[in-house]
Amino acid sequence: MKFQSTIILVALCIFSTLFASVIEAKPCIQQLNAKDATLLNIKYKKLTENSPCNIGDFACVKGKIAQCVQGKFVLTSCAPTLTCTALPLVNSRGTSTTCDTPQDAASRIKLARKCKYQFYIYDEYIIKKFLLDRFI
Repeated sequence: MKFQSTIILVALCIFSTLFASVIEAKPCIQQLNAKDATLLNIKYKKLTENSPCNIGDFACVKGKIAQCVQGKFVLTSCAPTLTCTALPLVNSRGTSTTCDTPQDAASRIKLARKCKYQFYIYDEYIIKKFLLDRFI
């Protein structure tokens, strides 16, 4: 029994050593999404109602939600205290274009850059991290 426990411990140590550099090198989803949201917001500032677009695209134009209909943006105003912005998703890869206060949008992007919740890109990473945290 003691010998079996030792073998398992050694195997887990080898496992953690082999994957440690891979695990630590992968950025979390929120950091990537925060970068994408920031780049989208920069792009949105350059758009106008007449900017070319693809049917079904969403964007922000002059602080309003813009949907591409027949190759042209159709604008919808946000509520009076809100403005259109790109925000990072939290639980999966991507961004959302929505209405929010500038302060809340900035706070969400800042929090995502810190990667507070540590949802990583690969499911295998989550499994490895769980195993390493629990058993070593």
